Amino acid sequence: MTTLNDYCERLGPGLLAEPVNAVTNGAFLIAAWWIQARARRLGVSGDPGIAGLTALAVAIGVGSTVFHTVATSWALLADVVPILLFQLLFLWLYLRRRTAVGAAGALLLVALFLLATLASRSAPQVLNGSLAYYGPTLLVLLGLGWRELRQRQRPQLLLAGGVFSFSLLLRSIDQLVCPWLPIGTHLFWHLLNAVVLALAAAALMPPAAGAAPAGIGGHTDNNALQP
Repeated sequence: MTTLNDYCERLGPGLLAEPVNAVTNGAFLIAAWWIQARARRLGVSGDPGIAGLTALAVAIGVGSTVFHTVATSWALLADVVPILLFQLLFLWLYLRRRTAVGAAGALLLVALFLLATLASRSAPQVLNGSLAYYGPTLLVLLGLGWRELRQRQRPQLLLAGGVFSFSLLLRSIDQLVCPWLPIGTHLFWHLLNAVVLALAAAALMPPAAGAAPAGIGGHTDNNALQP
């Protein structure tokens, strides 16, 4: 079975050929724990949407660990599918809970995002494939983050967009820095994206006690548990 060699750290086949890339996936498990801890603190631990995001954060950590150890085509699916599912679920929850878009409209927008994501993967694989795989995600995250900041004075999503932009840069230069940094920069993609997942989930929860209220014209959190 062919071993995929997509990252600087991997020098050959074997389960331990990418130890740093494999171990840093533990950050996703920490993010999942943090999401649930925050949900309990805010009284929304029974929210099925947040539970789904938590489960997918765990799946992302497990799937990425499998890929960075086994490094085969089927392991790649275990890596990318949970990431895509997290994005789709988050976008659905955001549209239904933070906007006035109905179920049909939200489903259409999620479908369009999925099509854009799949279509972008046929683009030239420049920058280590980062823009082809995650260009639509970056645009949506920054757009929603700017909306949240303007309408609700909640910075989590815009901060998540900034962190994601930096992590995308580090993913893109992984192969370029090999001569100077043998372990590459992909480990930071894991560490920073765990932060992105946590911030994205936090943006769907009610504000903490004492937080600033939503801005004029912004939607309230009355529908926080809406599917």
